[in-house]
Amino acid sequence: MTSAPLAARLREVAGPLFFPVTAFGPDGTVDLDVFRAHVRAGTDAGAAAVFACCGTGEFHALTLEEFRLAVAAAVEETAGRIPVVAGAGYGTALAVQYARAAEEAGADGLLAMPPYLVVADQEGLLNHYTALAAATGLETIVYQRDNAVFTPETVVALARTPGIIGLKDGLGDLDLMQRIVSAVRTHRPDDDFLYFNGLPTAELTGLAYRGIGITLYSSAVFAFAPDIALAFHRALDS
Repeated sequence: MTSAPLAARLREVAGPLFFPVTAFGPDGTVDLDVFRAHVRAGTDAGAAAVFACCGTGEFHALTLEEFRLAVAAAVEETAGRIPVVAGAGYGTALAVQYARAAEEAGADGLLAMPPYLVVADQEGLLNHYTALAAATGLETIVYQRDNAVFTPETVVALARTPGIIGLKDGLGDLDLMQRIVSAVRTHRPDDDFLYFNGLPTAELTGLAYRGIGITLYSSAVFAFAPDIALAFHRALDS
């Protein structure tokens, strides 16, 4: 765990966000040694933050105990140098269990993934994410995907929720994102709510997202070719 709040650390990042792959052995169990080496290599290469046990990290395939051990391993390997954010998903009750396990393991924050295979209305989504944010003392980033698409009004409500610090977009609807960013700025002009480009090919859409003020992005490329991902990030900033 880092000493500064997650939101403050993420506002100052100068590199791609690293989503490590969770390694499994031939017997189907998590190989923590390989996972540790992967996290350590990415941290040493220059990742701005580690998002452990999220989508790329096979969250859906992890038991609660495997999840806790993997998050703890990521926290140990980063040793406070960069923030560690852990995934949390499924239905509300299960998501709360994973969130609390992440907090116990020393994570700095949560990436709140959409409820599994459920399409909810705006009130249901708001209730789910506010309950998850209230369950721990961790700062939470909400993840927008195909089955969890938010209206600008709902994101304004999320931005007003204690503990929710940002929105990661995995949908790719730039018109919607522009309206979301504008709505939050209108209703909360002094709020530094964070936004993330969360598309699998974030490098390809980096300029488009920057056009609406979104500079943070998750890099799938970093997980297997960090040198390329870092070179791209430098070029994007130049």
